[in-house]
Amino acid sequence: MIPYIDPKAITDNLKLNEKSDVYSIGVLLWEISSGKPPFHEENYDLSLMYKISQGRREEIISDTPNDYSDLYTECWNCEPNERPSIHEVVNRLRISLNSSSTTIYQQSMFNHIIPTSNESLIPNSIENSLHGELSQMIQKFNNTNANELFMMSTNNQININISFEKNLSIAVDEIVDLIFREENRKDESKQHVLDYLNNHNINSEEIYNWLSYNQTNSNSNFLLGYFNYFGIGTPENNVRALNLFINASVQGHILAQYYVGNCYEFGHGMITKGEKSAFVYYEKIAKDCYAMGQFKLGCFYNFGKCVEKDFKRASNWYNKAANNGHLIAIYNLGILYLNGKGVDKNHQKAFELFKKSAEGEYSSGIMMLGYCYSDGIGISIDKKRAVELHQKAANLGEDVAQYNLAVMYEKGDGIEEDMDKAIYWYEQSAKQGFQKALNRLIILKKN
Repeated sequence: MIPYIDPKAITDNLKLNEKSDVYSIGVLLWEISSGKPPFHEENYDLSLMYKISQGRREEIISDTPNDYSDLYTECWNCEPNERPSIHEVVNRLRISLNSSSTTIYQQSMFNHIIPTSNESLIPNSIENSLHGELSQMIQKFNNTNANELFMMSTNNQININISFEKNLSIAVDEIVDLIFREENRKDESKQHVLDYLNNHNINSEEIYNWLSYNQTNSNSNFLLGYFNYFGIGTPENNVRALNLFINASVQGHILAQYYVGNCYEFGHGMITKGEKSAFVYYEKIAKDCYAMGQFKLGCFYNFGKCVEKDFKRASNWYNKAANNGHLIAIYNLGILYLNGKGVDKNHQKAFELFKKSAEGEYSSGIMMLGYCYSDGIGISIDKKRAVELHQKAANLGEDVAQYNLAVMYEKGDGIEEDMDKAIYWYEQSAKQGFQKALNRLIILKKN
């Protein structure tokens, strides 16, 4: 019975009507084309009821005429007002049955699916039980909370390696904690989130859908925004992401406040950038001693974003973020010491900072440590070590390191000369848009 019932009668307690009959006809049309009952391999229980209420439908059978499949998919549209009328169904079905592509089997079933004016489109077995079994099922459905329904609906679809105690609600909190740690380290969290989902056998679309129906706290508000922001389990939607971030930020969620700042800084989800508004959000987070905010303020003062360029203030905020373990802040502070901007020039200090950043696997830090070994900055020259570090950074996708490694291969600097490898690394760097690599390739091709 459950597959034939209009899901609106379940979720919204709507009284069955003509549009409900049209929904049932759509299911029957699918059954005729497939030769088997809908969802015949599943139990007709609350789990299936929940899936259907969330948009679950049977797959179109291959070789089904398009006009026929279009008709029944329109019939089972989740919105009743978007379904065709019964008269339209009858007329379109007659046309479909008269077409050369329609099977004899479908034509023989015509009288079974087109009722007289006094007949209902719902099968008799369903009609007779509506006031009894259906009412009981709907009541049971309404008494079951969303989390229970979700867990029932996903147990047979995805293999989530989370115990009864460690359900999706706990997974959400763990993912948010993971994002928080990574944003406070080096402003790169998306891949870590994808790795978490993969390692725990969590389907990104499943958890996204679960989040959509479980907006119960600031963590779930934020994470749904994060998924929209990065296109995890759903296409990117920066407008929706920003709204969700704002909702969570009002509740005091630090990561949400940080991402609202990101949206303002880069103009994501809005018509124009709002760097001054971004600065306000970052400043609030920074004053609460969070490295991600301190790092951002350092960048704003370093590059003069909506504030006057001030290397001394930049170094101060970078230093605060570095003390809190932010790897990019450590690297940027090293650059300031290397060039003597905002601080006294100190190559030994720069080397130590690059080394610390490299130990945290920050690719630019690894590259700059290689540069120090290559040119003897704060350490004795060691060309072999320089090549090793540039190779490591290049393998991590650092475009400048790829270019530098190409130069080393071209000149035989610390490594045996190899033009094939030089061209390879120039190409890898150029693919990422590094102009020097592109220019060098043009010259090499001319020669």
